[in-house]
Amino acid sequence: MKVIVNADDFGLTQGGNKAIIESYQNGILTSTTLMANTKFTQEAIQLAKENPGLGVGVHMVLTTQGPLLDTHKNIANKDGKFCWTINSLDETIDKEEVYREWDAQIASIAKELDITHLDSHHHVHLHPALDGIVQRLSEKYKVPFRSERTLLPNEVEVNPKFYKQGVTEAFILELFEEKAYDVVDLMTHPAYVDEYLRSISSYTEERFTELQILSDPKLREKAESLGIELISYRDIA
Repeated sequence: MKVIVNADDFGLTQGGNKAIIESYQNGILTSTTLMANTKFTQEAIQLAKENPGLGVGVHMVLTTQGPLLDTHKNIANKDGKFCWTINSLDETIDKEEVYREWDAQIASIAKELDITHLDSHHHVHLHPALDGIVQRLSEKYKVPFRSERTLLPNEVEVNPKFYKQGVTEAFILELFEEKAYDVVDLMTHPAYVDEYLRSISSYTEERFTELQILSDPKLREKAESLGIELISYRDIA
């Protein structure tokens, strides 16, 4: 079985950036997805350049902070912040605005890094109201994307259960031992927790637990002993 251990939210906080790099350097993390619209985006880009073996994709954003483009009439409010949430998304959203914004986010990162794949904050790219957008972007940039199914080489199924109560070493070991997938994207969110993270996210303390688990070199040894291939999206044929 091939497992892509992907850290979402690269660029969200300094503590998250540090934790993602440590989880890659010391443990089982192989991949991450970078947010283009945060104050720590450039720091994350520099860290990625210093760690070229880490697969880096784009974590497309629609539900937090603000857009890169200033021409939106539907997806941002007068204060320049995104106005949609994962719970409010419906067919009234302007899909072309979303496409243009995500295209700008991807392009801003692709000019700095060789991007490996696409996914999104809060999984919004998989919402029915946005159907077709990620497929168009995947074709444009010639990279695969996180999906609800595996259809290689373009789509890889995500396992989102390493989250909240699911953040245990036992969960990862069970995933490795069951070998229920040919290839899977294991979603993670490691971070050092600080006041800034607490001010912008409801998912906090578990992120440090994730860091402790993901950065343990013994877990990499266990994966190897079970015949698990830890890969990034760039290793998908």
